[in-house]
Amino acid sequence: MERAVLRKLTSLCIISGLVCLILLGITAIRDGKREWKDYQQEYRRLLLGKISRDINPVLYERVSGMKPEIKQIVVNEFGAVDRCPTCHLGIEDTLFTTAKQPHTTHPDPELLAKHPVEKFGCTICHGGQGAATTYDGASHQTIAHWPDPMVEKRFMQSRCGYCHKDYEAIGADDLALGQKLFEDLYCAGCHKVDAGDGSMAPELSAFADKDTGHFDFTHIDGDRSRQNWALEHFLSPSRVTPGSVMRSYAMNGHQVEALTTYVLSLTERVFVRSYYPKEDLVVAKKDIIIQEREKDFSP
Repeated sequence: MERAVLRKLTSLCIISGLVCLILLGITAIRDGKREWKDYQQEYRRLLLGKISRDINPVLYERVSGMKPEIKQIVVNEFGAVDRCPTCHLGIEDTLFTTAKQPHTTHPDPELLAKHPVEKFGCTICHGGQGAATTYDGASHQTIAHWPDPMVEKRFMQSRCGYCHKDYEAIGADDLALGQKLFEDLYCAGCHKVDAGDGSMAPELSAFADKDTGHFDFTHIDGDRSRQNWALEHFLSPSRVTPGSVMRSYAMNGHQVEALTTYVLSLTERVFVRSYYPKEDLVVAKKDIIIQEREKDFSP
């Protein structure tokens, strides 16, 4: 009886061991086929084709010995963990100005020089899920249950408004136009923004921080994202939000996108002083002084 039990236990141990070995083998195979590893191997191959062993043997040998690794930037001030450079290895490399994604150089090197990746990361400007290491996981396109997909190019200036408040000084023309439209259409008469008086409609001071779970996408035709909801809402408020008293304004496509860009810039996130340009700190201080004076003279 005892021998029979021992034989069964031995067989069970052998089977369990084989299953574990198979699972380990599958894990090793899957780990070797990571999407980001393929990108890094391709970058290494392309880089070797752009440099010469004879001219710079040390660099050539270093590139030849490159091993796949996760590259990560932690920006505590933004609460961000960005692994974007894991795939975008050529983002600051002038040798890759004509390369295809994900290896190409940043399209605006001057802007990147003022916002170094090691200090600002990537998602503060581009949005998306920085901790991901796959194209889909990084939210290059809208994905379910992730409130912050990458910002569409046409709304990219909205992220400038997170830190900059003098839009014309930085050449953020769409953002400046959106702010002007917001004022000209007297949106603040209904929507409160910062110290405004609007109280007839939802407050917009932290619109950029609002989780997409709080939006009703029932009547949205496009992506279920914050940026698309705002765009379609400006185009047809009563369709997106049935019962809304907000009317449709006579705006062209560019104006609608500009107004959407401005609203998407409204955030209550606070960063350390070193991330705000000096000229914008002056503007912010003036706004605070004006608000305090208004309080003093208010009845």
